[in-house]
Amino acid sequence: MFKLLTVAILLTSMTACNQNPSGKKTSDAKETSLATTEVKETNTPFKEGVINIKITTPGSAIGELFQKIDPSKGNTSKQMKEMAEKLSAKDKALIEAQGQKNGMLNLAILMLPVKSILYVKGNQATAKFDAVTFHGENYVDADKETGIVYAKSQNSANDITIRYTGDSFTKMNTNELNSKDYDIVNTTETENVAGYACKKAEYTLKNAAKAQKTESGVTGPSGTVYKIDVWTSEQMPKSLNFLHPLYVKENAGIMKLLIQYEKNSDFKVLYEFSSVESRPVTAAEMAIKQNKKVYDFGKDQMTVGMKMLGVVFGM
Repeated sequence: MFKLLTVAILLTSMTACNQNPSGKKTSDAKETSLATTEVKETNTPFKEGVINIKITTPGSAIGELFQKIDPSKGNTSKQMKEMAEKLSAKDKALIEAQGQKNGMLNLAILMLPVKSILYVKGNQATAKFDAVTFHGENYVDADKETGIVYAKSQNSANDITIRYTGDSFTKMNTNELNSKDYDIVNTTETENVAGYACKKAEYTLKNAAKAQKTESGVTGPSGTVYKIDVWTSEQMPKSLNFLHPLYVKENAGIMKLLIQYEKNSDFKVLYEFSSVESRPVTAAEMAIKQNKKVYDFGKDQMTVGMKMLGVVFGM
């Protein structure tokens, strides 16, 4: 459990760490899409710019509650307490029932970013985000296979800077969905995601007992993901797929993921690019905060895990 939690936290930092031409509705994704108005499509490949990412939990009452938290106002624990006190008896009962049903999946909600932005320049990317209990910044250079993460508690002075390179870079980024374990349907459904025409593919787990298990934080208690819907655009670089919460081997850039962890659970996570702006990215935007003490993830995994627990839970 300790190792799973450590990897979960770090991989969350990596993510933050989220599609229908001519305005025609060809899929059921409208129910969970972020867009309220159709964005004009572009045929220009994306190479440099800014991507805003939204991560939500469709159908989860506690997830919707967490989305109302504003980290910029400080003391997220106090905000959660105040919101809980204002809940009706009906809403409290619903949250309690869903909490008992979802079990350990509720921990994923705690670590999901409520606000996230991604700066991209070639094969370099910097993610800056706020989760309910911690702020994170992450820089990755895919060509050099190196990266650095900064994380700070929203409710205490606890923070940490972590460097990963070489073998540890590979370990941090190997949260791959094993396509051999899934039935894959490349549908004819399309959708406009942030101005890019995307095609939808559906991955459904064949046999959970025989599937390859992973300690990634984006899996359910079984160690697998039951179903994932993927929207890809040929105009988006597929190198960005490594920065998503789950790596799916697609030949185009993934702009939207809908993850269902367990077959018998309604708990889902929707990861979607809400806006994409092609423009030059500044050095200040690519830079992240760092402490004087930088931990090596490859050499100090136990120490990193303990300190990340302190950051995430404000201990």
